[in-house]
Amino acid sequence: MISLSIIIPVKNEAQNLEACLRSIRDARSVDLSYEILVIDNGSEDNTVAIANKYQATVFIVPDVTVAALRNYGAEHAQGEILAFLDADCTVLPDWFDSLLPYVGHPSITCFGSPPGIPARSTWVQQCWYQIRKKGTPTDPPRPVEWLESMNLFVQRETFNAVNGFDTSLVTCEDYDLAIRLKQHGEIWCVPGIQAIHHGEAHNVKRFYEKERWRGVSNIEGLRKHGFSFSELPSLLFPLVQIIAIATIVLALALTIAGIVSPWWALLGILLWQLPLCLMSYKKSAGTNRLQQASGIWALLNVYFTARGQSLFMGAAWQ
Repeated sequence: MISLSIIIPVKNEAQNLEACLRSIRDARSVDLSYEILVIDNGSEDNTVAIANKYQATVFIVPDVTVAALRNYGAEHAQGEILAFLDADCTVLPDWFDSLLPYVGHPSITCFGSPPGIPARSTWVQQCWYQIRKKGTPTDPPRPVEWLESMNLFVQRETFNAVNGFDTSLVTCEDYDLAIRLKQHGEIWCVPGIQAIHHGEAHNVKRFYEKERWRGVSNIEGLRKHGFSFSELPSLLFPLVQIIAIATIVLALALTIAGIVSPWWALLGILLWQLPLCLMSYKKSAGTNRLQQASGIWALLNVYFTARGQSLFMGAAWQ
Protein backbone atom coordinates (compact mmCIF):
# COMPACT_ATOMS: atom_id res chain seq x y z
CA MET A 1 0.00 0.00 0.00
CA ILE A 2 1.14 3.55 -0.74
CA SER A 3 1.94 5.35 2.53
CA LEU A 4 2.33 8.88 1.18
CA SER A 5 0.65 10.84 -1.60
CA ILE A 6 2.65 13.94 -2.55
CA ILE A 7 0.27 16.53 -4.05
CA ILE A 8 1.82 19.40 -6.02
CA PRO A 9 -0.45 22.12 -7.50
CA VAL A 10 1.11 23.84 -10.53
CA LYS A 11 0.58 26.46 -13.19
CA ASN A 12 3.42 27.43 -15.52
CA GLU A 13 5.99 26.08 -13.07
CA ALA A 14 8.46 24.68 -15.60
CA GLN A 15 11.35 26.68 -14.13
CA ASN A 16 10.73 25.22 -10.65
CA LEU A 17 9.07 21.83 -11.01
CA GLU A 18 12.04 19.82 -12.25
CA ALA A 19 14.17 20.77 -9.24
CA CYS A 20 11.25 19.92 -6.95
CA LEU A 21 10.66 16.48 -8.47
CA ARG A 22 14.37 15.71 -8.68
CA SER A 23 14.79 16.45 -4.97
CA ILE A 24 11.94 14.06 -4.14
CA ARG A 25 13.44 11.36 -6.36
CA ASP A 26 16.85 11.78 -4.72
CA ALA A 27 15.54 11.71 -1.15
CA ARG A 28 15.85 8.51 0.88
CA SER A 29 12.62 6.52 1.23
CA VAL A 30 13.65 3.05 2.39
CA ASP A 31 10.66 2.47 4.68
CA LEU A 32 8.07 4.60 2.91
CA SER A 33 6.24 4.08 -0.37
CA TYR A 34 4.90 7.12 -2.16
CA GLU A 35 3.21 8.50 -5.25
CA ILE A 36 3.44 11.98 -6.81
CA LEU A 37 0.31 13.72 -8.09
CA VAL A 38 0.80 16.92 -10.10
CA ILE A 39 -2.42 18.91 -10.45
CA ASP A 40 -2.06 21.36 -13.31
CA ASN A 41 -4.17 24.52 -13.49
CA GLY A 42 -3.84 24.93 -17.27
CA SER A 43 -0.13 25.54 -17.83
CA GLU A 44 1.01 26.97 -21.15
CA ASP A 45 4.68 26.00 -20.76
CA ASN A 46 6.20 22.51 -20.52
CA THR A 47 5.20 21.92 -16.89
CA VAL A 48 3.20 18.80 -17.77
CA ALA A 49 6.04 17.36 -19.86
CA ILE A 50 8.39 17.74 -16.89
CA ALA A 51 5.91 16.03 -14.58
CA ASN A 52 5.59 13.14 -17.04
CA LYS A 53 9.38 12.90 -17.29
CA TYR A 54 9.52 12.13 -13.56
CA GLN A 55 6.61 9.68 -13.85
CA ALA A 56 4.22 11.74 -11.78
CA THR A 57 0.49 11.20 -12.15
CA VAL A 58 -0.82 14.33 -13.87
CA PHE A 59 -4.34 15.79 -13.78
CA ILE A 60 -5.40 18.87 -15.74
CA VAL A 61 -7.83 21.03 -13.74
CA PRO A 62 -7.95 24.54 -15.26
CA ASP A 63 -9.35 27.77 -13.83
CA VAL A 64 -9.79 26.84 -10.16
CA THR A 65 -8.20 28.00 -6.91
CA VAL A 66 -5.08 26.37 -5.51
CA ALA A 67 -7.28 24.97 -2.73
CA ALA A 68 -9.41 23.22 -5.35
CA LEU A 69 -6.26 21.82 -7.00
CA ARG A 70 -5.11 20.35 -3.71
CA ASN A 71 -8.54 18.90 -3.00
CA TYR A 72 -8.62 17.30 -6.44
CA GLY A 73 -5.29 15.67 -5.75
CA ALA A 74 -6.55 14.41 -2.39
CA GLU A 75 -9.62 12.87 -4.04
CA HIS A 76 -7.38 10.80 -6.33
CA ALA A 77 -4.69 9.98 -3.76
CA GLN A 78 -4.06 6.45 -2.53
CA GLY A 79 -1.80 7.21 0.44
CA GLU A 80 -2.83 7.23 4.08
CA ILE A 81 -0.95 10.53 4.49
CA LEU A 82 -1.44 13.49 2.15
CA ALA A 83 1.73 15.53 1.64
CA PHE A 84 1.12 19.01 0.25
CA LEU A 85 4.21 20.51 -1.37
CA ASP A 86 4.57 23.56 -3.61
CA ALA A 87 6.32 23.37 -6.97
CA ASP A 88 8.83 26.06 -5.99
CA CYS A 89 10.03 23.97 -3.04
CA THR A 90 12.77 21.36 -2.87
CA VAL A 91 13.16 18.76 -0.13
CA LEU A 92 16.28 17.68 1.71
CA PRO A 93 17.70 14.14 1.32
CA ASP A 94 16.34 13.01 4.72
CA TRP A 95 12.85 14.41 4.10
CA PHE A 96 11.15 11.00 4.04
CA ASP A 97 13.10 9.63 7.00
CA SER A 98 12.29 12.69 9.13
CA LEU A 99 8.53 12.28 8.79
CA LEU A 100 8.41 8.52 9.45
CA PRO A 101 7.78 8.78 13.24
CA TYR A 102 4.61 10.83 12.63
CA VAL A 103 2.95 8.70 9.93
CA GLY A 104 0.00 7.01 11.61
CA HIS A 105 0.53 8.74 14.97
CA PRO A 106 -2.79 8.34 16.85
CA SER A 107 -3.06 11.88 18.27
CA ILE A 108 -1.42 13.94 15.51
CA THR A 109 -3.77 14.72 12.65
CA CYS A 110 -1.46 17.16 10.86
CA PHE A 111 2.27 17.86 10.94
CA GLY A 112 5.00 19.59 8.96
CA SER A 113 7.31 22.58 9.11
CA PRO A 114 7.64 26.04 7.54
CA PRO A 115 10.13 25.70 4.65
CA GLY A 116 13.54 27.30 4.89
CA ILE A 117 15.10 29.67 2.37
CA PRO A 118 17.96 29.20 -0.09
CA ALA A 119 21.54 29.99 0.91
CA ARG A 120 21.53 32.99 -1.42
CA SER A 121 18.58 35.05 -0.20
CA THR A 122 17.80 38.76 -0.06
CA TRP A 123 17.51 40.59 3.24
CA VAL A 124 13.72 40.58 2.81
CA GLN A 125 13.66 36.78 2.53
CA GLN A 126 16.08 36.34 5.42
CA CYS A 127 14.15 38.65 7.75
CA TRP A 128 10.77 37.19 6.84
CA TYR A 129 12.08 33.71 7.56
CA GLN A 130 13.21 34.87 11.01
CA ILE A 131 9.69 36.17 11.63
CA ARG A 132 7.74 33.15 10.46
CA LYS A 133 9.99 30.22 11.37
CA LYS A 134 8.91 27.92 14.17
CA GLY A 135 12.31 26.70 15.35
CA THR A 136 15.58 25.35 13.98
CA PRO A 137 15.95 21.88 12.42
CA THR A 138 17.39 20.52 15.67
CA ASP A 139 14.56 21.80 17.87
CA PRO A 140 12.10 19.23 19.27
CA PRO A 141 8.62 18.92 17.74
CA ARG A 142 5.80 20.81 19.40
CA PRO A 143 2.08 21.52 18.93
CA VAL A 144 1.18 24.73 17.07
CA GLU A 145 -1.95 26.57 15.98
CA TRP A 146 -1.39 26.12 12.24
CA LEU A 147 1.15 25.33 9.52
CA GLU A 148 1.70 26.57 5.99
CA SER A 149 0.43 24.32 3.21
CA MET A 150 3.69 24.12 1.25
CA ASN A 151 5.32 21.46 3.46
CA LEU A 152 2.30 19.96 5.15
CA PHE A 153 1.23 16.40 6.00
CA VAL A 154 -2.37 15.46 6.86
CA GLN A 155 -4.05 12.15 7.59
CA ARG A 156 -6.28 11.48 4.59
CA GLU A 157 -9.16 10.22 6.73
CA THR A 158 -9.23 13.42 8.77
CA PHE A 159 -8.73 15.61 5.69
CA ASN A 160 -11.83 14.05 4.15
CA ALA A 161 -13.75 14.39 7.41
CA VAL A 162 -13.33 18.20 7.35
CA ASN A 163 -14.00 18.38 3.57
CA GLY A 164 -10.47 19.49 2.78
CA PHE A 165 -9.48 23.03 1.87
CA ASP A 166 -12.12 25.72 1.36
CA THR A 167 -12.08 26.10 -2.42
CA SER A 168 -13.58 29.60 -2.30
CA LEU A 169 -10.46 31.04 -0.62
CA VAL A 170 -7.77 32.40 -2.93
CA THR A 171 -5.12 32.24 -0.19
CA CYS A 172 -4.90 31.67 3.59
CA GLU A 173 -6.66 28.37 2.93
CA ASP A 174 -4.09 26.63 5.12
CA TYR A 175 -5.04 28.54 8.26
CA ASP A 176 -8.72 27.90 7.60
CA LEU A 177 -7.98 24.17 7.24
CA ALA A 178 -6.07 24.15 10.53
CA ILE A 179 -9.04 25.62 12.40
CA ARG A 180 -11.13 22.61 11.35
CA LEU A 181 -8.40 19.98 11.70
CA LYS A 182 -7.78 20.92 15.34
CA GLN A 183 -11.24 19.59 16.17
CA HIS A 184 -9.93 16.10 15.32
CA GLY A 185 -6.41 16.11 16.77
CA GLU A 186 -3.18 18.00 17.29
CA ILE A 187 -1.14 19.97 14.75
CA TRP A 188 2.59 19.55 15.24
CA CYS A 189 5.51 21.52 13.92
CA VAL A 190 8.42 19.17 13.27
CA PRO A 191 11.40 21.42 12.36
CA GLY A 192 13.43 18.42 11.23
CA ILE A 193 11.15 17.89 8.21
CA GLN A 194 13.01 20.30 5.99
CA ALA A 195 12.10 21.77 2.64
CA ILE A 196 13.43 24.89 0.94
CA HIS A 197 11.08 27.49 -0.53
CA HIS A 198 12.59 29.25 -3.53
CA GLY A 199 9.62 31.55 -4.22
CA GLU A 200 9.52 33.94 -1.26
CA ALA A 201 9.13 37.64 -2.11
CA HIS A 202 12.62 38.97 -2.82
CA ASN A 203 11.98 42.71 -2.42
CA VAL A 204 9.82 45.05 -0.35
CA LYS A 205 7.40 45.89 -3.19
CA ARG A 206 6.60 42.26 -3.91
CA PHE A 207 6.37 41.46 -0.20
CA TYR A 208 3.88 44.29 0.36
CA GLU A 209 1.72 43.19 -2.57
CA LYS A 210 1.62 39.55 -1.44
CA GLU A 211 0.76 40.39 2.17
CA ARG A 212 -1.99 42.81 1.16
CA TRP A 213 -3.45 40.09 -1.08
CA ARG A 214 -3.19 37.46 1.66
CA GLY A 215 -4.80 39.81 4.15
CA VAL A 216 -7.98 40.16 2.10
CA SER A 217 -8.38 36.38 1.94
CA ASN A 218 -7.64 36.15 5.65
CA ILE A 219 -10.66 38.35 6.32
CA GLU A 220 -12.80 36.17 4.03
CA GLY A 221 -11.64 33.08 5.90
CA LEU A 222 -12.53 34.75 9.20
CA ARG A 223 -16.07 35.29 7.98
CA LYS A 224 -16.35 31.61 7.11
CA HIS A 225 -14.85 29.83 10.11
CA GLY A 226 -15.65 32.47 12.73
CA PHE A 227 -13.42 34.40 15.10
CA SER A 228 -10.94 32.76 17.46
CA PHE A 229 -8.78 34.57 20.02
CA SER A 230 -5.63 33.17 18.38
CA GLU A 231 -6.44 35.42 15.39
CA LEU A 232 -6.74 38.59 17.49
CA PRO A 233 -3.11 39.75 16.96
CA SER A 234 -3.44 39.37 13.19
CA LEU A 235 -6.38 41.77 13.27
CA LEU A 236 -5.40 44.11 16.10
CA PHE A 237 -1.79 44.89 15.11
CA PRO A 238 -2.60 45.89 11.50
CA LEU A 239 -5.49 48.05 12.71
CA VAL A 240 -3.24 49.75 15.27
CA GLN A 241 -0.63 50.29 12.54
CA ILE A 242 -3.06 52.14 10.26
CA ILE A 243 -4.46 54.21 13.13
CA ALA A 244 -0.91 55.06 14.28
CA ILE A 245 0.15 56.17 10.80
CA ALA A 246 -2.92 58.39 10.47
CA THR A 247 -2.40 59.83 13.97
CA ILE A 248 1.28 60.62 13.38
CA VAL A 249 0.53 62.27 10.04
CA LEU A 250 -2.10 64.44 11.76
CA ALA A 251 0.28 65.26 14.63
CA LEU A 252 3.02 66.29 12.20
CA ALA A 253 0.59 68.47 10.27
CA LEU A 254 -0.51 70.18 13.49
CA THR A 255 3.14 70.61 14.50
CA ILE A 256 4.00 72.26 11.18
CA ALA A 257 0.99 74.53 11.63
CA GLY A 258 2.29 75.48 15.09
CA ILE A 259 -0.83 74.18 16.84
CA VAL A 260 0.87 71.49 18.95
CA SER A 261 4.37 70.90 20.26
CA PRO A 262 6.63 68.59 18.21
CA TRP A 263 7.18 66.58 21.36
CA TRP A 264 3.70 65.12 20.99
CA ALA A 265 4.57 63.75 17.55
CA LEU A 266 7.84 62.31 18.87
CA LEU A 267 6.06 60.72 21.81
CA GLY A 268 3.50 59.18 19.47
CA ILE A 269 6.22 57.73 17.23
CA LEU A 270 8.00 56.27 20.27
CA LEU A 271 4.84 54.63 21.63
CA TRP A 272 4.04 53.28 18.16
CA GLN A 273 7.46 51.92 17.25
CA LEU A 274 8.82 50.71 20.61
CA PRO A 275 6.76 47.46 20.63
CA LEU A 276 7.89 46.75 17.04
CA CYS A 277 11.52 47.35 18.01
CA LEU A 278 11.24 44.94 20.94
CA MET A 279 9.50 42.35 18.77
CA SER A 280 12.21 42.71 16.12
CA TYR A 281 15.02 42.17 18.58
CA LYS A 282 13.30 39.14 20.05
CA LYS A 283 12.93 37.60 16.56
CA SER A 284 16.55 38.31 15.60
CA ALA A 285 19.51 36.01 16.23
CA GLY A 286 23.15 35.49 15.31
CA THR A 287 26.28 37.58 15.45
CA ASN A 288 24.82 40.56 13.53
CA ARG A 289 21.73 40.70 15.71
CA LEU A 290 21.26 44.47 15.69
CA GLN A 291 21.57 44.63 11.92
CA GLN A 292 19.12 41.79 11.50
CA ALA A 293 16.74 43.34 14.03
CA SER A 294 16.69 46.58 12.04
CA GLY A 295 15.73 44.65 8.90
CA ILE A 296 13.00 42.78 10.76
CA TRP A 297 11.73 46.08 12.19
CA ALA A 298 11.44 47.55 8.69
CA LEU A 299 9.70 44.44 7.37
CA LEU A 300 7.24 44.31 10.28
CA ASN A 301 6.21 47.87 9.49
CA VAL A 302 5.65 46.90 5.86
CA TYR A 303 3.76 43.76 6.89
CA PHE A 304 1.39 45.43 9.33
CA THR A 305 0.76 48.30 6.92
CA ALA A 306 -0.11 45.89 4.09
CA ARG A 307 -2.36 43.83 6.36
CA GLY A 308 -3.94 47.01 7.71
CA GLN A 309 -4.77 48.16 4.21
CA SER A 310 -6.29 44.74 3.49
CA LEU A 311 -8.69 45.22 6.43
CA PHE A 312 -10.20 48.23 4.70
CA MET A 313 -10.10 46.56 1.28
CA GLY A 314 -11.89 43.52 2.67
CA ALA A 315 -14.55 45.71 4.28
CA ALA A 316 -15.00 47.61 1.02
CA TRP A 317 -15.46 44.38 -0.97
CA GLN A 318 -17.91 42.85 1.49
